[in-house]
Amino acid sequence: MSESIIEIIFPKLNHFWMDAGLLGLYRIVQKEQSHESGVEIKLDDSGVSFKGTEKNVHLLLQKSYSVLLERYYNTSSQSQIEKKEGFYFDSKSDKFVRFPKVKSMGIAGLIFNKAPRPTKGEIKYDKTKEQKGILPENYRQLQERLNSFLQENKLKIGSSGLLLDGPNALQPKVEVKLKNDKPKGNCFLCGESSSSLSEIGGTVFPMITGSSGVLSFNSAAGNPEKVCWKCDFVGKFVPVTGFYIMNNGTYHIYFPYSSSLEKMNDVFRSLEAGKKEDPTLLRNFENKLGGYIQRPYEQFFSFLYSLYRVVLTKKISSSSEEDEYELDYEKLFEVNLNKSPLDFFVVYTESLGDAQMGKMIWSFQESVYLFRLLDYLERNRIDIKKVMTLLVDFDQPKNESKTILRNRVCESILKKQSIVALIEQHIFRINKSKTQNIKPLSDFVILYEKIIREGGSTMNQETIDIAVSVGKTIGMSIAPSGKKGKGDLFRLRKTRKPEDFLNEINRIQMKYGTRVSAELYNKGQSMEENFAEFKQFCMIAALNTYNAGNPAVPGKEDKLKTEAT
Repeated sequence: MSESIIEIIFPKLNHFWMDAGLLGLYRIVQKEQSHESGVEIKLDDSGVSFKGTEKNVHLLLQKSYSVLLERYYNTSSQSQIEKKEGFYFDSKSDKFVRFPKVKSMGIAGLIFNKAPRPTKGEIKYDKTKEQKGILPENYRQLQERLNSFLQENKLKIGSSGLLLDGPNALQPKVEVKLKNDKPKGNCFLCGESSSSLSEIGGTVFPMITGSSGVLSFNSAAGNPEKVCWKCDFVGKFVPVTGFYIMNNGTYHIYFPYSSSLEKMNDVFRSLEAGKKEDPTLLRNFENKLGGYIQRPYEQFFSFLYSLYRVVLTKKISSSSEEDEYELDYEKLFEVNLNKSPLDFFVVYTESLGDAQMGKMIWSFQESVYLFRLLDYLERNRIDIKKVMTLLVDFDQPKNESKTILRNRVCESILKKQSIVALIEQHIFRINKSKTQNIKPLSDFVILYEKIIREGGSTMNQETIDIAVSVGKTIGMSIAPSGKKGKGDLFRLRKTRKPEDFLNEINRIQMKYGTRVSAELYNKGQSMEENFAEFKQFCMIAALNTYNAGNPAVPGKEDKLKTEAT
């Protein structure tokens, strides 16, 4: 290779996937670079550049790629590490060596999910023999030792051959071509002309089909698009910066993203604190909101809450019961607002045979709102984990159906939408044939609705307070009557018109000798204009107060709820 100085530039493409890979490349190179490498590395908002001799730049990129494969593609679960079911014969030490099997998981598995290949060599078994695992003639002297090794360690024979002088590993092919030869065309992703082009496929960006998906007998259909070696190379580094969780064949993947590459790099280390190694490799961050979290929006809400708790809060006190935290506003500014806003790209896929089909890709741009909302709720003694657990419908027979409503609630919260109708429907359904504590849900929905309606033209905070006051009065009056009073509460809920609602309240007042707030009648016009929501707030408060006077008896569902937390 030439000893002349060259400069290779990997541009920022303003594409969330490719820019995540570009930052991943920079972070790995930064760790592996030494003063002896002789390569000057620079990152700015336009991209990442490498300046040095052709040999040194090539060596650094190849070394970084090897580190990437080792850390993110050739991964082993705790179980695989303990079992060490792989083995090879080391010809230098003349012995068999065991190693854990490897598989690409998470984002790496979405990019490249093929079988591992030998890293050094392989002795093919003699297929002419009926018995499996018979070595060829020139290695027959190892046969008895191989059989003894397998028997002593209780291992199974490989299907194709005996690995030689090294384990097998996943090895996605890449080409590092630094010379500027005659261009063969333009890259589909970055648009640059390049002398080294390859067919685009899932190993570059999983949401783009490979050549097999576009080739046909139609001569006018054209050829598959091609990408340059830089985009192909950068696309493999995406797992470095992303968060993921795998659940029943689905992938939930999250990428912190900014229009500024410098900003993405600045917050990388802070956000990395939110990652946690999982023994099963099914996730790379800690879930702090309990179990049964499986659908896209509730999963993303859980991720943001975990990030909020681990990265953006600071402990203010400790007690025997629980620690108390508050939002660290300096950290919030540094991570979310400094230089440029920080967004999160959400990728959700479902299994389709052996492949993954993209179902949802969207950008969440309201992280500051959500983090401040979580802080405000917790400062007002709202236990988010308890709220999320109460939104699980344990009466549903199938696990996948237990959190349909919770997913809708989380979606509405992320989009700053009202949730009172969903909560009211849910609490009356789960209390139809039993009594269940809903106080955390009641407190949560009332506080949340006041926040999102602040300064709005719809139902204001004063009207919400009147509805809640009326509901509490009704609940207190009917609670001593037990099931009979609960029947009157359900009858009130069935009313569909303001006049029917008021008539039913009057009937309850006469029957139970109670008196609701006069503000109900003084604010009659406001109640009529927002009748549906007014009634929902009223019914939530009434049922919550009724349940307080008729505490639930522990039953068989307690075990399920414990698992959910």
